[in-house]
Amino acid sequence: MGFIAQNNTSILYLEGFNFHANMTIPLFLCFFIIYLSIVVGNVAVIHAIIVNRNLHEPMYILLCNMSVCDLIGSAALLPRLMADLFAEVRPITFGLCITQAFSIHLYGTASQLILTVMAYDRYVAICDPLRYTSIMTSTTLMKLCCFAWGGAFILITILIGITARLPRCGKTLLAIFCNNSSLFSLSCVNTTLVNLYGLIITYFLSVFSLVTIVLTYSKILYSCLYKNDNRSKRKAIHTCATHLILYIFYEVILLFSIIVQRYPTGDTEVRKAIGILIMIIPPLLNPLIYGMNTKEIRRTVFRIVSHKMLK
Repeated sequence: MGFIAQNNTSILYLEGFNFHANMTIPLFLCFFIIYLSIVVGNVAVIHAIIVNRNLHEPMYILLCNMSVCDLIGSAALLPRLMADLFAEVRPITFGLCITQAFSIHLYGTASQLILTVMAYDRYVAICDPLRYTSIMTSTTLMKLCCFAWGGAFILITILIGITARLPRCGKTLLAIFCNNSSLFSLSCVNTTLVNLYGLIITYFLSVFSLVTIVLTYSKILYSCLYKNDNRSKRKAIHTCATHLILYIFYEVILLFSIIVQRYPTGDTEVRKAIGILIMIIPPLLNPLIYGMNTKEIRRTVFRIVSHKMLK
């Protein structure tokens, strides 16, 4: 990311921390427990999938990718946020701010694309089970993963690259972490182009993932209704329900986040709270909804933990 080197000597200041002094320690403990839970849960899922060869299947590989994505997003936000709670002045270099913004937006974009790929995987597995292994080959899986990560990387590199090159008149960010909207608010020039590009990315991804997921799950539900095997029907519906719960939650939070960011006259504390929620709730829930709710992963994790405790 060569655009970082251009202004990495500039110092910015995060001035969005308006919490009462008495809330510092409770907030720190809350964020620490959340971050620890995110790391432990997602690392456990990744480790279980790696060590158990029976889990080297497309669905679990995609879960592994989702856990990696969650770790990137939470690591970009929470450690710095916890440290800043105790600081009176919160300086951050322009290069570090750009890196944080890039990581946060990469997490959000990659999450949506991975969820979309997971929907396609479930569609093939349930609606066309006899051809599943021939369709979801290792090559196809690699292409889908490259699509999710590569597409997110390219889109966000362009977005943050444009923002990084805007001339800046200010050094104060009225935010508690760096993201694209807080960065282009420092610009001296018209930011309509950057704003428009960010909106296009957001709406394109939301519409693309929504249409894909609605179509795939409609076909899955239609297929389930005509299955005679009640056990297979229940398993298919259960798998889809867990996916949809997380997707709907993520999209609702994202929608509120877009609305409050585009209307700066609203409550700034609400904007901050939503910005944090979209970064910590999905990574916290993913290991539970996708990981521990999956019997094979749950058994593997319990077996690993039991083995370590016996040692």
